[in-house]
Amino acid sequence: ATASLLTRLNEWTYFAGFKYLPVLVLTIIKMVQMTLLHGVFDLSASCFAAFSAVVLLVVGDVDVAQYIGECALQMQERSKSEVGKARTILNLYLMTFHHVKPLQNNLKPLLEGYQSGMRTGDKSA
Repeated sequence: ATASLLTRLNEWTYFAGFKYLPVLVLTIIKMVQMTLLHGVFDLSASCFAAFSAVVLLVVGDVDVAQYIGECALQMQERSKSEVGKARTILNLYLMTFHHVKPLQNNLKPLLEGYQSGMRTGDKSA
């Protein structure tokens, strides 16, 4: 329940604008901390995907952001769960991977993320 609430808070602060960036960063870090303390849950991969975007946009470290993003993809694949898959793919391919991979390589995963969101009813991603 806490992860779901923090995920919604992420969406609201993202759309609220730049002045709420510290709140967005804090909620993402809290979700990553929850994963590290309590283990992997359904939305862990999307948390790490958002964290990779934070590392890229706030810290500016492309290599670390790509590494965290690849870890998020592996986490999503291992979970075998469709929950959060659309969010994970959207965050990674729209916020992080377009800095390090050719855009042509991003189209197929984005379509897969869209289809996953439609299957699960996750239209907010």
